[in-house]
Amino acid sequence: MAGGVIARTGFPIGLDAAGLGRAFAAHSDAVKATIPADRLLVYQVKEGWAPLCAFLGVAEPAEPFPRTNNRTEFWDRLAGGT
Repeated sequence: MAGGVIARTGFPIGLDAAGLGRAFAAHSDAVKATIPADRLLVYQVKEGWAPLCAFLGVAEPAEPFPRTNNRTEFWDRLAGGT
């Protein structure tokens, strides 16, 4: 079932890295062509709070932007840990 859902998104099962890259680029281009620029934020998490908050029209939080990408932490959380 999950494979069928993914296949309908334009990312068929069995793509190699180059095929996934092409499918991702095609999907991104389709989104950019469909959504008006003033309603679409093309955002990378590494950019932090500023562009996200500006787009949403809200103040930046006082706390630092979360920058965790720790494999051990990920698996611990997935397993129901902290």
